[in-house]
Amino acid sequence: MRVLKTSFEGNPNVGLYGFATEKYCLMGKGLNKKEIEQIKEVLKVPVHSITINNSHLIGVYCAGDENILFVPELIKEHEERELKKIKIPYKVIKTNFSALGNNLVVKDGECIANPELEDDIEEQLGLKVNKMELGGHNAVGSCVVLNKNGCLVNIDIEEKEIKKVEKILNLDAGIGSVNKGNPYVKSGLLCNSNGYIVGGETTGAEILRIENALGFNRK
Repeated sequence: MRVLKTSFEGNPNVGLYGFATEKYCLMGKGLNKKEIEQIKEVLKVPVHSITINNSHLIGVYCAGDENILFVPELIKEHEERELKKIKIPYKVIKTNFSALGNNLVVKDGECIANPELEDDIEEQLGLKVNKMELGGHNAVGSCVVLNKNGCLVNIDIEEKEIKKVEKILNLDAGIGSVNKGNPYVKSGLLCNSNGYIVGGETTGAEILRIENALGFNRK
């Protein structure tokens, strides 16, 4: 199984609850055992249940890739201990934009960032930072979902922006939406190159675009 169409706690915005890479997946502690097992089956990586700032909304607070996890300064000491216990490499970022998942897109030393982020964000991340809007949206992290085979961007993005995203991330990109037209694709999608979890209200046409953009139709 490479796709799971579902809702968590009755909410189709499944991307808010998790952070997935090619090596692991972090999910909020509000999910039951069956849901965790389904995620493991689709993504084919270990799934760890955690909280950030005592919240289950892991996808909102976390950004990064399989090399490094970025978490906001709001993270609690016991949550840092949990990340160390499961041996996830991470870095705490000091910013007023604590919803890092909504404001950063990270891949292999490159980063697309909300243009309103602080001037020292590049130094903090240790990455090359490209500050830009996507389709008129500052919260660029919410507008992009990627794996190692492709990238899905929101339906509002302009062609020149798509080309810039493709160059920065070194991936082909396709436009799409989730959950019956929601342009914030990250809110309803969680993926790696093995499979993806998509919100329960996502239409067949939206799923086709997701499959094309993330390279699943080439397998």
